[in-house]
Amino acid sequence: MGFKEHAGAGCLFHFDNVFAAGESTFGCIDLYQIGEICCEGGHEISSHRQKCLELSYIVSGSGVFYCDGKAVKVTQGDIVCNAFGHMHAIAADASSLLRFVYMGFMFNDKTDEELASIRSFLQASPYHHAKDTYGLMIPFMRNIDEFYAHKPYSRTMIRNYLEEVIVLSYRSFTETSGRTVPYSPQKSANSVGYTVYSVIRYVEKHIFGLKTIRTIADDLGYSYTYLSHTFKDKTGMTLQRYINHKKAEKALELLKYGNLSIRQIAEQLHYETAQSFSKAFSRIMGCPPSHYSSTQGKKTGSP
Repeated sequence: MGFKEHAGAGCLFHFDNVFAAGESTFGCIDLYQIGEICCEGGHEISSHRQKCLELSYIVSGSGVFYCDGKAVKVTQGDIVCNAFGHMHAIAADASSLLRFVYMGFMFNDKTDEELASIRSFLQASPYHHAKDTYGLMIPFMRNIDEFYAHKPYSRTMIRNYLEEVIVLSYRSFTETSGRTVPYSPQKSANSVGYTVYSVIRYVEKHIFGLKTIRTIADDLGYSYTYLSHTFKDKTGMTLQRYINHKKAEKALELLKYGNLSIRQIAEQLHYETAQSFSKAFSRIMGCPPSHYSSTQGKKTGSP
């Protein structure tokens, strides 16, 4: 908490929803604040004491989050959780806009045993920092949209998104720290289905960091040739084609909810250039990403 008073000079935009204690309860979560901010290069949000847990996701740019005086370098795709009661400050890098979404919350007395362990983990350290491996920006952005849309069952959607963001953040934090063992299906010579399912699941989870098929094969413990042949034999499409389709689907989500430039999306999905991304996207979707980008701009009122 503490962004509102800093939303003047130095902020290109700041969308904020602030709630009093007990005013906005969603199941076991008391939400205090949720929003999005974009800081100009060099802008600082001065030090303030956390009044709740606060999760932040870096949409684009780079900067520093200060946690009890310790500088934590953040870049696009990072997640940071600041614990209750600790000091917190933020600074955008001098040459970079820093855009991030955030939510301030606490767990209430309805918290079950499973989420209570997440609460203990998040509060056990002044901060947690990890690279997102679950596409966290999409549920984060969708949740913010729900506060403005006021559609039927928005409260139900908000509660589900809040829990999704918290659980996926926890997974990223614990997997980075090595506290949990990543899922890997048991391999069997007679179980081609498990092989294909493990690939599909891997692509879903690593879509933002995926570079080559050989990386998938190495991480899952298969030979490149076996994996490529098995996937094609079982699904009827090459693994590279499947990856291209999944990247195009994710790009559509980012165009709709992320308000990112085509260049930024190309970087997130590890294309060499914006041109190569646009070409691959057009081949699958039948039109360039600029078509969806301009349509979304008119729809939302974006410049």
